[in-house]
Amino acid sequence: MSAKKFRAICLFTLIAIVQAACFLPTTSTTQPPPAADGTAAMLTAVAGVAATLTQAAIQGGPAPTQPPPPQPEATMTSTPLPTLTPTVTLTPTVTLTPTPEGAFLSVSTETKCRLGPGKAYDQVGGLAVGKTVQVLGKDPSGQYYYIRNPNDPTSFCWVWAFYATPVGSFAAVPVFTPAATPTPAPGFTVAYLGITNCAPQYAFRFSITNTGGVTWESIRIVATDNTTATSTTHILDSFRSYNGCVLEMEQSDLMPGESGNVANVNPGQFNYDPSGHSITATFTLCTANGLGGTCLSQTINFTP
Repeated sequence: MSAKKFRAICLFTLIAIVQAACFLPTTSTTQPPPAADGTAAMLTAVAGVAATLTQAAIQGGPAPTQPPPPQPEATMTSTPLPTLTPTVTLTPTVTLTPTPEGAFLSVSTETKCRLGPGKAYDQVGGLAVGKTVQVLGKDPSGQYYYIRNPNDPTSFCWVWAFYATPVGSFAAVPVFTPAATPTPAPGFTVAYLGITNCAPQYAFRFSITNTGGVTWESIRIVATDNTTATSTTHILDSFRSYNGCVLEMEQSDLMPGESGNVANVNPGQFNYDPSGHSITATFTLCTANGLGGTCLSQTINFTP
């Protein structure tokens, strides 16, 4: 702002103040002396302000800056701290492996697979460790499972549950009635051991081994001296072995896989020495006493 304008404003302000003072209302009541003193003091103050403004205008400087009014003291307000919410730690989602529908099994050791639920049935395959197969049935005892043959997918067989680790639902596995246990084939082998005598009688000693699946209970030996055309017959419900005149051993039967010695003595011995003669011996073994049940015969030839 220019000094000229500033002086004009100051003069206008001074005139306004003086006029306001001249037009103050008066009353007939006599004011006490202090009122006159107050008016005089106000006029003196106005004159001082005008002089100050005039001096400032003459000098070309700004009017003195009045000190700012006192500011109210700041009031300390207690602001509550925010409540911290604990951070939630997310637990990783567990992905569940779906259980296959049906019943399955694997084995802890290689297991035979048979035509039926039991050792009496022939082996037709085997389930290896680490291989899983579906269970199609079970036997009434729950000890064998019916599966597709691991060695031939076109056929089926039974595995023992002892080494099995089941997986899935076995409640719905049907119970299969297995085929009848196959009739084991009978069999035996016979070998000539030598001649023995209890003077004046002579007999032959033999070794018999049961190679079949049945138990032999009775025996018949027909020995024929082809040189003299003489025959003897030995029938017994046990298996006796003699050494000379002494009974060496007697067995009531011959179980599968078992061996025993026999001699055609009491009855069946010869009353002469057949040494050097051509002998034919026919053996018949039966599964019941008295040559009953299933019987099987074999014939051997030898020269004592």
